[in-house]
Amino acid sequence: MPGPAGPPPVGRRANIAHVSPGLDLDALRRDGEAFQSAYEEAWYRHSAGLSDGLDLAPLYERHADLFEEGTVRPLLDAARNGHSGDRSRSLRALGRFAADGLIGRETREATESLARAEATAMITIDGAPVAWRAAAGLIANEPDAERRATIDRLRLQTQDRELNPLQAGIWERSHAVALELGAASYRDLYERLSGVDFDGLHRQCRGLLADTEELYERSMDAMLRGQVGRGLGEAGHADLPRAFRAVEFDEHFKAERMVPALARTLEGLGIDLHAQANVVLDLEPRPRKTPRAFCAPVRVPERVYLVVSPIGGVDDYRALFHEAGHAEHFAGASPALPFEFRYLGDNAITECYAFLFEGLVHDPAWLERMLGQRDLDAYRRQTAAQRLYFLRRYSAKLGYELGFHGPGPLEGQADRYESLLSEALRIPWPRARWLSDIDEGFYAVNYLRAWSLEASLREHLRERFGSRWFAERRAGGFLRELFAEGQRYGAAELAGELGLPQPDLGLLVAESHEQLA
Repeated sequence: MPGPAGPPPVGRRANIAHVSPGLDLDALRRDGEAFQSAYEEAWYRHSAGLSDGLDLAPLYERHADLFEEGTVRPLLDAARNGHSGDRSRSLRALGRFAADGLIGRETREATESLARAEATAMITIDGAPVAWRAAAGLIANEPDAERRATIDRLRLQTQDRELNPLQAGIWERSHAVALELGAASYRDLYERLSGVDFDGLHRQCRGLLADTEELYERSMDAMLRGQVGRGLGEAGHADLPRAFRAVEFDEHFKAERMVPALARTLEGLGIDLHAQANVVLDLEPRPRKTPRAFCAPVRVPERVYLVVSPIGGVDDYRALFHEAGHAEHFAGASPALPFEFRYLGDNAITECYAFLFEGLVHDPAWLERMLGQRDLDAYRRQTAAQRLYFLRRYSAKLGYELGFHGPGPLEGQADRYESLLSEALRIPWPRARWLSDIDEGFYAVNYLRAWSLEASLREHLRERFGSRWFAERRAGGFLRELFAEGQRYGAAELAGELGLPQPDLGLLVAESHEQLA
């Protein structure tokens, strides 16, 4: 990475062609990339609403050798053997890929069933059928509180009745596979493969929750009253999408200006969005398109999809810019890098770049230069309160997931989920989300570390290139150097290479107090 000693050569291959008799990592890289590309393509088409089904069985059959225990176990053993440098990074990334793949293979039938159920589920609103996925956007755009609550209740009932049994089966089998691989628990497997101290991060989360409690209650109460007319003690789960939708600011974030604003931002960094044949924007609304924006790196760096399901206003800007951070990162990875550093590695890195781009949407200098907007203090306080909400939500979620993925049974976890999230957010939280609110492989750990890394990287960019760093080609060159390294480095390593503070949630506590003072 760019640093005092300069970056190491891009694409330097780790000298680990064979880590045990009969295990050829070059062949694994080649076949692994073919699998990952096809897997991402299948998920893109399904999640973008282009296909109802998700036919994973033929894919796993074509690549059966990748995820046999004879491949997975030696990789896991090698990943735990205390190697250093690129050797350690490669083995850990490939080991996690193999473990993910084995779990995916063992749960593929239930995953296919869940995907089809989500895509085809319907609810009835005022006598008319509505796609379950599309209902999320209806809640955000519904001004009437009772109608919002009704739609939310119908959506959660469908979740609980039709989707949760499938998700429970997936998690039960995932936990069992972790034990079969010799781990003490699913948590133990992924903590070892990530190299992150989960307990240490959890302590930081508890500190964040304690140190922002009064600030959160005050700022969130004001934000909710301003957006939905209900304070923190009155608002419900259905009021959150409407509050975050922030319709009063729609005039500042018009749909027709959204993609041009992104193009102008990238142009300032020396990147021509419309000339990037390897970045495909999918912004078309579809009834069965997932409401959650995502980036699908189908072939890195040759083809990357940026997918947003528009609902209107600033939410669309945030989603577009967040996923643009992912897209530019993957599209900018050097093709000389080995498979594991282009597709795999520490996902806190790509989330850091996504949060960096998303943060521009509430940066005063960016708002003035790109949208001609000034004096948006109310908007910036809104976004600061919303960010603190997510910090607290993910802090509580990590505590929940550590217990959920521990050695015990799933019984009682729904109650824990409801209690922990309700306490952290001061809003009655629906038990029905106790399974859907978990991403595979402790992805919440990546978000939390990425938020703190992004805060340091953003400050570094401002100090080095000025408050309008996003309009500086030198800043764009610096970022492209980082993007070219893919995910070779972990979050702590990247911070060290750049001379930044180590990722610590205390940075975010201080920033929240400063923004919401």
